[in-house]
Amino acid sequence: MEKYYEGSDNVKQVKLQSLRRKYELMLMEDDQRINDYISKLQSIVNQIKACGEEVSDQQVVGKIMRSLTSKFDFIVVAIHESKDVKTLKIEELQSSLEAHEMLVVERSSERSDQQALKAQTIKKDGYDKNSK
Repeated sequence: MEKYYEGSDNVKQVKLQSLRRKYELMLMEDDQRINDYISKLQSIVNQIKACGEEVSDQQVVGKIMRSLTSKFDFIVVAIHESKDVKTLKIEELQSSLEAHEMLVVERSSERSDQQALKAQTIKKDGYDKNSK
C-alpha cells in the first residue's frame, strides 16, 4: 500500500532528480511578480521535501536572492548589509521584496503618467518648449 502511494525508491529518486533540476534552474522572469515567483519556488521545495529531502529556509532564501531579476539588485544588497541572512526567514525576505516591488511599480507608473502628460502637451502646442 505504501509503495502504491509513494512510488518505488527508483521512481522517487528520478522524481527527486527532476525536482532538484527544476529548483536549481529556476530564475525569476522579468514580468513575474515576486509573490508568484516565491510561491512557484515554494511549491517545488515542498515537493522535494515530500520526497524525503531536507531543504532549509536558508537554502531557499539564498536561492531566491540569487535568482531575482536585476531590478531587485539594490534591495538584495541592502538586505545583505542590514540583516543576518543566516537567520532570515522566507516570509521576512518576501515582505521586503514585495515592498520594494510596490515602490518600483508605483514610481514607474508615475513616470509613465508624466511622460504621457508631456506628450499630450507637446502634441497640443505643436512643439517641445524644453528642446530649445
